[in-house]
Amino acid sequence: MQLTFTSLSSEAKSITLPYPADLAGSGPYEERVTELNENWGKFKISDLWFDGVCVCTIEINIKQPCTINLHCDNFCWIMSFVLDGELSAKFGNGKLLALKDGRYHTICTSLLNTDLIYERSAKVFAVCLTRKFISKLIGKELKKDTIITKGNYRHTRLHAIIKEIMEAPQQGYIRRIYIESKILELLSLQLQQAESSQGVPRGFNREDIARLQEAKAYIAQNMQTPCSLIELARKTGLNDFKLKKGFKALFGNTVFGYLFDLRMDTAYTLLQDDKSVSEVAELIGYKNPHHFTAAFKKRFGFLPSQVNKMQL
Repeated sequence: MQLTFTSLSSEAKSITLPYPADLAGSGPYEERVTELNENWGKFKISDLWFDGVCVCTIEINIKQPCTINLHCDNFCWIMSFVLDGELSAKFGNGKLLALKDGRYHTICTSLLNTDLIYERSAKVFAVCLTRKFISKLIGKELKKDTIITKGNYRHTRLHAIIKEIMEAPQQGYIRRIYIESKILELLSLQLQQAESSQGVPRGFNREDIARLQEAKAYIAQNMQTPCSLIELARKTGLNDFKLKKGFKALFGNTVFGYLFDLRMDTAYTLLQDDKSVSEVAELIGYKNPHHFTAAFKKRFGFLPSQVNKMQL
């Protein structure tokens, strides 16, 4: 198996990253950093892999717009998260996929061959899983060349997991076990979302689904000052019944259940960044730090003040 990145914006230059079959390694994991310097800018990829899993961070700093062809000669299940910037992916069938800051896409493909079009600098975090790894977990035939799920990962548990993987401080087998557990959590959350989106009840059309997505985004953007169900329904053009029933069916949670989980997951990430309990409580919309502490303990089973101690 190998990944090939080819610059199409000047003299054709390539980076070829070879991997063993099924990404197997001789130790707990293998890792490397590879760079390509061009007249349009600098391309850097940091990758780490072990049995069935490859984790990589792709950074590109450009002086002028450029296009890089990405080719993988094997089946792969890719979870990509745009950490910063923006780019477009153009596939062989002519389809153009916009990849924007804060968005993620999970794609299953038998053969990846896409042009990555950069108009500005960007940074992408990606996880690639082999057919064997996915099949063992799902236990069924995989659909080829399809988008499994997509959405906004900011202010969600997905965002916290990515940070935990990228900053994993452990070494050796402990680090590998830790990263693998986080990848399984990423996969679980995304598959849950994919299944929930298929369970939208009858009577809901595409416009209703778009409005439910809008409601979810509005909740995330206004976490500090949430509105009532009636206000949210009015802002998104849904009636109260459709909002409650559709939200639960599409996202697997109630409106206020989603808000609670969102606040707690965001709080956990902020606490990892050394912010104080009172500061975090205010940032996620709790006027009383004691109420926040009680809610946090209910969700995670320990006090918010213990987060940094647990990291140590």
